[in-house]
Amino acid sequence: MARVKSKVGPTQKVLGYAILALLAVILVGLLAQQARFNPAVVVAQRAPLLQGRTQTASSQTQSATAGMLPEVSGFRPQAAAQSYGPDNLSDKINGKADLYLKAGFNEMSCRSFGLDGAGGAHVEVFLYDMGSPANAFAVFSGQRRPGSPDLPLTVNAYATANALFFTRGKFYVEIVADRASEAVQKSLEAYAVALLAKLPGAGEATNAAALFPKDGLARDTVRLCTADSFGCEGLNNIYTGEYTLKSGKATGFIGVKATPEEAGAEAKRYLDFLAANGYRKVQAPEGAGELQILALDNSFEIVFTQGSNLAGVHDASSLEAAVELAGQLQSRLKEVHK
Repeated sequence: MARVKSKVGPTQKVLGYAILALLAVILVGLLAQQARFNPAVVVAQRAPLLQGRTQTASSQTQSATAGMLPEVSGFRPQAAAQSYGPDNLSDKINGKADLYLKAGFNEMSCRSFGLDGAGGAHVEVFLYDMGSPANAFAVFSGQRRPGSPDLPLTVNAYATANALFFTRGKFYVEIVADRASEAVQKSLEAYAVALLAKLPGAGEATNAAALFPKDGLARDTVRLCTADSFGCEGLNNIYTGEYTLKSGKATGFIGVKATPEEAGAEAKRYLDFLAANGYRKVQAPEGAGELQILALDNSFEIVFTQGSNLAGVHDASSLEAAVELAGQLQSRLKEVHK
């Protein structure tokens, strides 16, 4: 018997299409729900990590540096002080922490303020305990902006348009505003004075510029490299200063060592490093004494020791500039160690 096909009416077609559309909407909804994270689940998964960080922050808020940050009239605290150690410093200053860690960093506390009467400026104060005055100078000089003017706040202090930077004993301080104006600058200086009154170590400072002869020296270029100076592994704690002389440009360097033997060993280390990188010995000009001079292309290096000091000239643009600066360094070291 032949099978008779039943006809589908218009009403049944509409109903079928509606059911298919409804199923499609439900499917899309299910897929979207699977793709979406449940905030409660995310928080639950992160809870152990967040809880651990909260406990760390809580234990560090009582650190010595946090207690030294003063509350000053006109500065409205926006939060409690936060403190960081070597294990989590990068959480606050990601990308720059290595400079501090290599220089002997102990801890840092910071606090945010809103300024009254200065256009509502936002200010953040950072107080670093670097362990020693030399370490504090290392990060101070390593961060210094070229051409920034000295301030009379401390032996090592300078300003930019919207910030102050200085050292006091083993402490390094940054006070930074989110805008620049004369009123803001005066407020930053007022906070710096109040902070200095709470910091110990007033008589302890590394006046590195005093090590170097003054003629031709750009004072804002005096720095302390705590590790691997000039790329030479193990050449540590070297002060440098950049000079512009009539005979050319050069960088002077001085390393204050414990003994003459240590200074001699460091000198040999650097001379060997230069030789391994293609530098060749150059005959010293008449009257230059027994200086060790090496050259590569148009760059000249001089290395010598004087007592417990390792000293010399780096990357001089001419032999004359190298010899001239070496002579000035020798004379200055004699004066310093009379």
